[in-house]
Amino acid sequence: MRIFFWQRSVRGKLLALTLLPILLTLLMLIGLTAYWTSTYTDRQLYMKVAADLAVARNTLHHLQERQLEQLQRLSSSWQLIQQLQPTQLADTALLEQLTSQLQQELEVDFLRLLPAERLHLFRTSLASIEDRLPLLASGESVSGLLRLEPEELQAIDLALAEQAQIPLRPTPHARPTDARVEDRALVVRSLVPLLNLDGEVAYLLDAGLLLNHNLAFVDQIRDLVYGPGTLPEDGIGSVTLFLGDTRISTNVTEASPAGQTENGVMRAIGTRISAEVAEQVLDQQRLWLDRAFVVHDWYISAYEPIYDLHQELVGVLYTGFSEGPFIAQYRVTLSELGITLLIVLLVSAFLVWHGARRLFIPVEQIHRSVMAVRAGQSDARIGFLDTQDEMADLAHQFDQMMDELDSRQRTIQAAAQELERQVEARTLSLQHKTQDLEKHIQLLKATRAQLFTKEKLAVLGELTAGIAHEINNPAAVILGHMDLLQVELGDQASAVQQEIDTVIEQVYRIRAIINNLLQYSRPGSTTDQLQTLELNPVVQDTLALVRHALDKQRVEVQQQYQTLPSIQANRQQLQQVLVNLLINAANALDGPGQIQLSTQLWQDDQGRTLGAMIQVKDHGRGMTPEVQARIFEPFFTTRENGNGLGLSVSLSLIRRYGGDIQVESEPGRGSCFRVYLLSQAQINAEDEATMRQLLSGLGVV
Repeated sequence: MRIFFWQRSVRGKLLALTLLPILLTLLMLIGLTAYWTSTYTDRQLYMKVAADLAVARNTLHHLQERQLEQLQRLSSSWQLIQQLQPTQLADTALLEQLTSQLQQELEVDFLRLLPAERLHLFRTSLASIEDRLPLLASGESVSGLLRLEPEELQAIDLALAEQAQIPLRPTPHARPTDARVEDRALVVRSLVPLLNLDGEVAYLLDAGLLLNHNLAFVDQIRDLVYGPGTLPEDGIGSVTLFLGDTRISTNVTEASPAGQTENGVMRAIGTRISAEVAEQVLDQQRLWLDRAFVVHDWYISAYEPIYDLHQELVGVLYTGFSEGPFIAQYRVTLSELGITLLIVLLVSAFLVWHGARRLFIPVEQIHRSVMAVRAGQSDARIGFLDTQDEMADLAHQFDQMMDELDSRQRTIQAAAQELERQVEARTLSLQHKTQDLEKHIQLLKATRAQLFTKEKLAVLGELTAGIAHEINNPAAVILGHMDLLQVELGDQASAVQQEIDTVIEQVYRIRAIINNLLQYSRPGSTTDQLQTLELNPVVQDTLALVRHALDKQRVEVQQQYQTLPSIQANRQQLQQVLVNLLINAANALDGPGQIQLSTQLWQDDQGRTLGAMIQVKDHGRGMTPEVQARIFEPFFTTRENGNGLGLSVSLSLIRRYGGDIQVESEPGRGSCFRVYLLSQAQINAEDEATMRQLLSGLGVV
């Protein structure tokens, strides 16, 4: 465990105690400064952007009022009244020239003179102000923001409808949309009635300023509120007008492909408002004063919903400036403050450390002497200290204590040496007696094990001899009668030749089992003859042995074999294991069903082939974890007519050659037994002894 210098040095502790209050004070000062600076700066920034929004709002209102005033002033012009007399209107070219001249003077995108008696012919182009026509007929003017649908724009001017179209562009943080083009328009529209000499409304003067793609409007507001000196260096101020959630006029820029626009930037017209802002400003119709993501960066932003002359929400007015320069300036300020305070802290630490060094020279001398004594230098002493304080008295007392300790240590060492000699003598005697006792215990255990084994094998040998005699005689009779049956049947025996061969083969298998009983009941007997086998044919032959029992239960066996290396085993014993597993799988089904029988390679974790694997899988009732843990115990069974030896003997047979049997089971979903066999058998002595105890059950498998 690491120990810092201020934990081991008094001088370090004094330095820590001195500097800790200073450090805490400085950290608190930095924290308060950061908090106050951030709070004050944020408040000032939001106040500024709110004031900028007010300027933009007033500018938009002023634009509407100025347009209305110009039209009203024009409508009162005697010259215009004279030119619109019935005698002049026959000249259509003169009327078009007059309209074009007035449109240029007013700097609007469209200007129309609509005869009052024929307004029904212009109903499509007046759809957005249809409810205000009675006011116009009474001589009142109408002016304000309007959202014009594509049909109304086309009715006014086809070129105007094309000019208003804005392709929508992908925008980060915006709401998903399937729209591709914004073809509506936001216009500042004014309609002023023109009176004839009789004081009746003769015409409507319809003028409008298209705000879609209107860069002059937003640039005018930007130059007004974000002129030189109003923002930090690299600060970007912007003004945007939204129709719905789409930017239709803005000076927010974004990168564009080289050569597309000047200096590689373009206006962000066609991008859309962020989803967070849209929810508050468009859905809830509330003012937004906060930071917001604008196209590609974070801005200190102010968003305000705008309404048309029908007081319906049509869009959003935005002002804001990038927050990056302010954050950079804020970080520079904090960095300068932190560096200054760090310098103060380092200077204070140097002064405290230098002063403490002279104060603690005697303490360090005492410490060196104490550590020398601890390291084994019993003759180390502090000696004389050139001080007149408590340190000198402490050093003198320490030296006296060390002298007394040396004297007592010599006495204790002499007594310890004598005691050690006596303990060694008695310990040696006890060790000899313990070794003799252990030898007697080991001899007793070995003798007892030999007696138990001999007694068990004697009983097993007697039982095995009787079984072999009783079974071999009927087996010989069966073989004789099968030969006689073949002779008697003659050529007719070919119809049942397969069944005859199967009976003869199973009789020889019975004899092989009896030979195993005789062989393993004798101590020191050799193991069964190992054979190099091709596993797939052995499995297929075994399946033929149990085919009758499976067909009787209507159990279908799905077979799948892989190309396998040869393995070493005893053919009869391997077939005995497979028969046991197949019969158990069929019994687990409780009726008709399917068993999956397959062979695969047996490989280790490094991909090396060890041998082959046989898998027997059923979809029967399965086993609980408690039953699964005991199925390989001798005489444990869950079947009423079972003897509990099948799986126990099978496991011992397979493990004799270095293989293994593993099982996976789940109640209600069936069981899967896997038999692992080595290409080169490895006789397991422990399982060989176990097999000798279990082979007495082979006759009932």
